[in-house]
Amino acid sequence: MKKELCAIFITILAFMLFAPAAFAADARWRNVATITPAISARDGSYASVVSCLEGTTKIECTLVLYEKNWLGAYSEISRCSSTYYGQKGKFSGTANIKSGTTYKLETIATVTRNGSSETVNTTFEKKC
Repeated sequence: MKKELCAIFITILAFMLFAPAAFAADARWRNVATITPAISARDGSYASVVSCLEGTTKIECTLVLYEKNWLGAYSEISRCSSTYYGQKGKFSGTANIKSGTTYKLETIATVTRNGSSETVNTTFEKKC
């Protein structure tokens, strides 16, 4: 009986200690509602739609596209930056995107809302 109670206690303790870290892995931002990335070999484009909360006046965004080589290492192949004045902006660029190759798109956005700025960063990986 003592062993079962001890096991239950340790399980509950482990859940209380490690569960918050598991839920914290999902990025949440103060001013950004969603970032929706896309990579397309069909038309050689990459893009991210950055949707922010009400009160957003400016979104500065840099997209960096990386290509994965046969050794598994990534190298930058394209980069673009632009600014949108409003609550939602679509940012896009073009590159020589090949079918059968894996790419990673990094979105770095600085959002100004109610007079303060927040920089957010997210990555998206896709085999085209």
